[in-house]
Amino acid sequence: MTTFSLTTGYAIEALACLARHGPASMLVREIAELTEIPFPYLSKIFHRLGEAGIVESKRGYRGGVKLARPPAHISLLQIEAALEGSRAGSQGETTEETPRPITFWEAFHQSYRDKLGAMTLDEVRAYEATLIPAL
Repeated sequence: MTTFSLTTGYAIEALACLARHGPASMLVREIAELTEIPFPYLSKIFHRLGEAGIVESKRGYRGGVKLARPPAHISLLQIEAALEGSRAGSQGETTEETPRPITFWEAFHQSYRDKLGAMTLDEVRAYEATLIPAL
């Protein structure tokens, strides 16, 4: 995979919104409004991110979602893997029973995954801060 799916792209955008907000919880509906991501779709995304331990959620008074750990400790590869499952990291894998030379595309995909593993949500947040004018 060399581009993000729509789901992963939405997740990164919504998580960057949470990172900009700070450690406090936000309502999923509020994030949906700020990012213009459809609320029902975003709710499903946050459910999957919660199962993966990327966000924590709380119902009721002062409820909402928040990052489970600092944005500097959440890689884009972790986000993609939480949403895409085995599809995110399965390309280019070989077994010892069938060793073969690595092709150009396998090396390309591995390099892509390495870069996603090194890039954090904090970097996305910081980059967006340079693009979005201060209010």
